[in-house]
Amino acid sequence: VLSSGINAEYGDGLTFGDRVGGMHYALDGEHRIAPISDYSFQYFIQIVPTLYLTDAVNVQTYQYTVQEQIRAVDHKAGSPGTAGILIKYEFSPIAAIVEKKQKNLSIFLARLLGIIGGIISTSGLINLVITEAFDWLCCLKKTESVKTEDVK
Repeated sequence: VLSSGINAEYGDGLTFGDRVGGMHYALDGEHRIAPISDYSFQYFIQIVPTLYLTDAVNVQTYQYTVQEQIRAVDHKAGSPGTAGILIKYEFSPIAAIVEKKQKNLSIFLARLLGIIGGIISTSGLINLVITEAFDWLCCLKKTESVKTEDVK
């Protein structure tokens, strides 16, 4: 069961829980600059509890998805609202498990040889079909030429 305590941090990006190498965080490296002072930045965040499993480490953390809405606030033009940054978030009722395991060399070689064998057998089948079709067409032309000679 994943823990319920959440620490939201903003430094290099927004994270919930521990940072895990290799995981992508949606708002990393994102910067927004408002061209005028009356702008509204709204972020809708769906937080997913995540158990990250590798051969080296098991970490309970959180991933998230973001939808953003950026718009100018102008009461005179009929675009009401409050200028600023608004972050709404909710927790997903479903947890995700990310499992990264390194497969050994023998499994890799067996799969590679299977692919090579499949390519060889398929190319042999294609060669057989083309050869038979060519022989059939040549035989058909020979019988037509024999029939035309018999008629003369």
